[in-house]
Amino acid sequence: MTTGKFITSGAILALIAGLGGAVSAQTEPTAGQTLPAPLAALNLTDLQIDTKRDGIRKIEGMTAEGVKIEAQLDMAGNVIELEADDGVLPQSLIDAYLPQAARDHAFMGSFAQIEEINILPDLIVVSGNQENGDDIEAAFDKENKLVKAEFDDAALPASVIEEMVPQSVREGDIFAQFAIVEEVGQRRDILIVKGDDADGKGMGAAFDQDGRVLRFGREGDRPRGPRFGDDGPRGDDRGGWGRHGPGDHGPDGHRGDKHGRNGHGPRGDDQRGDGSRDDGPRDNDEARMVPAQPSFDAVAVNKTLTEAGYSNFGFLRPQGNSVVIEATNPQGENVLLELGADGDVVRETAR
Repeated sequence: MTTGKFITSGAILALIAGLGGAVSAQTEPTAGQTLPAPLAALNLTDLQIDTKRDGIRKIEGMTAEGVKIEAQLDMAGNVIELEADDGVLPQSLIDAYLPQAARDHAFMGSFAQIEEINILPDLIVVSGNQENGDDIEAAFDKENKLVKAEFDDAALPASVIEEMVPQSVREGDIFAQFAIVEEVGQRRDILIVKGDDADGKGMGAAFDQDGRVLRFGREGDRPRGPRFGDDGPRGDDRGGWGRHGPGDHGPDGHRGDKHGRNGHGPRGDDQRGDGSRDDGPRDNDEARMVPAQPSFDAVAVNKTLTEAGYSNFGFLRPQGNSVVIEATNPQGENVLLELGADGDVVRETAR
């Protein structure tokens, strides 16, 4: 079929720019754009449907109770996101898009309100509020297993920690330094734990399936650049644990800079006690001593660090009330480890 007029490329580009990236916008669904039954059953008013250039449809409308519902559908018409703007999701939507097994999990009893559900290929992330108004978040895998639980500045129930954190981790020295555990998340065989120490300082750690420490840090350890765990703002980065996926803050537990996952810490100045820069890791994996001897067994510490995946050890040397040693961590990064009086790792910083 031909038309009598043609639109120039420049006019088309201007039209697209005027639409703000949307290909189309309607106030009512047209043929082929029927709403999914749970959404249609709400009889939303002031309905708006925007189809983006990537094929994602964004739907907005008001319920009879005056709650604004926002939803996103993929190209196949599947709901991938539901949110109640300044309100609570209707129970009918929760029942339709959160499996019964997930709804029945004991941790869901901590939700006073559910505001948002994000449906990812291998996860369902639920966000809302507790009775006191604080944020709460949970994530379930395809088998409806709880793989993330988070309270906002409050301790998770002991039953949740026992369920999600392996005994090998709970009995370790690093986990013992947590006075409060606020978040536990399991993703791709890595366990992330975040919370506060006895002084109220944010901290976090990453463990492998055998309970070995992969990363550990406290709030303020890395003042420049992103921290491990940083990748994007909470609620905006679909790849992160925030409201859209698996990672929210860095493992130092700091909440003032809410970010997603998989950053690798800064690559700033060397943080050495003598202020000098040396030649980096040595050629062997044996921790060597300097004249000032530490109070712990260096051979035993070397064995423990090696078993945890560290290698290329440098000199042990005193720094204030602790001892530091250069090493390569399990991820292949050059780091400086600070050891406590008993030889336990209390801080890892990038070199």
